[in-house]
Amino acid sequence: MTAARDVHKIRLEALGEAFADATRRAVYHRAAESPVPLSAAEVAAGFGVHRTVARAHLEKLVEMGLLRAAARRTGAGGRPAKVYSASAQRIDLTLPPRCYESLARLLLDLVSALPAEIEPAALALAVGRAYGRGLAHAGELDDGPARPAGERALEWLISAGYAAELDSGPTGARVLSLHNCVYKELAVSAPAIVCAFDRGMLRALFGAADGDHEQTLSIVDGDSSCRHEFTL
Repeated sequence: MTAARDVHKIRLEALGEAFADATRRAVYHRAAESPVPLSAAEVAAGFGVHRTVARAHLEKLVEMGLLRAAARRTGAGGRPAKVYSASAQRIDLTLPPRCYESLARLLLDLVSALPAEIEPAALALAVGRAYGRGLAHAGELDDGPARPAGERALEWLISAGYAAELDSGPTGARVLSLHNCVYKELAVSAPAIVCAFDRGMLRALFGAADGDHEQTLSIVDGDSSCRHEFTL
């Protein structure tokens, strides 16, 4: 067995152990998909189990590297609550294994080597906008009865794994917070290109012109989330 296959086998066995229990699988999805870290008490209330049971599942998932633990401080004194959220570890299994990320990196290298008169970030922005428009045309965004574009876009982003939240800003802008970067490994290596693609896609999803959108925080820059403000 090659080293790559051996690692793949070990990963499968670890995930099998972590997710053999149906409740633990559900606990993982609840904690990983929540836009804010959850305590054992909050998870227990959501599933109708004892807090000790919820904590045991959460700690097992932390041990496997699937969740991470932190302390939630309220400013009111007392012992901070231990809370759980998605870890930075990616679960990416295909049988047989695929190398799409390697191909994506090679394509990024190709884009970066374009002639000087072609600006890669501008090209990525345009491609992202076209992709966002294509989602609507392909029926990926559920129109529903007169639903606003922002609501439809938010649901798609959540389903696509962005851990998204949409709020109103102090100046009336719509503020989109993305707590997970679905392209993180690629974005770290080529942020100008990958983040431009994402911005173009988001502008299309929310129906925003270039001047009506500003990104103010970025996970790639070390922030806890990507923050986008839209003037719609």
